[in-house]
Amino acid sequence: MEMSIFFKSFWRYLVESPEHIREELVKELRERMHRKDDDSPNRLSLATEETTEYSHTLAKLIVRDPDAPASVLSRLACTGNAEILERVAEHTRTSPFTLAELSRSEHAHVRMAVAENANTPEPVLSQLARDEHPDVRYRLAENPNVYVTILVQLEEDDNPYVRMRASQTLRRLDFGYQTATAA
Repeated sequence: MEMSIFFKSFWRYLVESPEHIREELVKELRERMHRKDDDSPNRLSLATEETTEYSHTLAKLIVRDPDAPASVLSRLACTGNAEILERVAEHTRTSPFTLAELSRSEHAHVRMAVAENANTPEPVLSQLARDEHPDVRYRLAENPNVYVTILVQLEEDDNPYVRMRASQTLRRLDFGYQTATAA
């Protein structure tokens, strides 16, 4: 069932996709159709590498499209490529569930992108406020869409840069909140 939903949304995406993406797909299909077969033993591994490279190229095109459906983005979030994961985490149409999954990524840049996404749910933001990597907490502290309670928590962070950024963000929001450093 999940696969059929994915293929339906992917097909709709391809039909409604911008011209440059369709042109890229047609170009790739033509090249594959006119390629001469080589029976050498290395051909299989070369084809696998080419397919993987093509898949990554296609994925990069899809994540750059602002109208990419959330279902396609969630499928792309299953790849192991850190660059694609980061782009999915940055995308405005990425679902909160997918962002929650990406917040557990081993790649700090992916978690940083999740921290800056406006669709990230509050429990995930709270989890990222306790992230081991200070750059993730810093990016969270400079996000004006984060709940004030999380910014207050980040004001007490062990890292002085995270504390300073959280205080600056709170001052910028100007809620009449007196920060610990300003008091």
